[in-house]
Amino acid sequence: MLQFMVEKLGEHFSAHGMITDIVLRSDRSLVAEEELQEVIISFAASEEEHVPVASIHLFSLPDQASCEVEVEVSYPGVLGSDQSEQLWEQARVMIPEISVTEKRRYLEPGKMAEAVMILDYHFVVEQPITEDEELQLENVLERFSSDLGKLVSFSK
Repeated sequence: MLQFMVEKLGEHFSAHGMITDIVLRSDRSLVAEEELQEVIISFAASEEEHVPVASIHLFSLPDQASCEVEVEVSYPGVLGSDQSEQLWEQARVMIPEISVTEKRRYLEPGKMAEAVMILDYHFVVEQPITEDEELQLENVLERFSSDLGKLVSFSK
């Protein structure tokens, strides 16, 4: 399912931005003797530095016929509270269940080294079996790609 999703997302993403990296991560538990696989796709509107970047995490679920898609869109730099609120409201219009996290890292008191605002959400997709299910999946992925293209294009 992971390879299928990477191929499908690659097809849909090309019209809305660019994939900048794809990483396959495999973790093996020594206690539970199980292996988990994850694909991380990095997606941006352009190759410029300091632009919003999306990380799409794909996890194969235990039934191997479905996949969880977790999305994090990072906006680097300090945003004012009005800007943060406006950005989140714009995103919520497209994706009502989206949440926001703001992170600030300091090297010493009063000296900020890094600030980032992260919008995140997730959903599950099923491996299509019928033609109707395949059409539904295509619609979901097209809307997801379009929304993600807009999220990485939002400016501060």
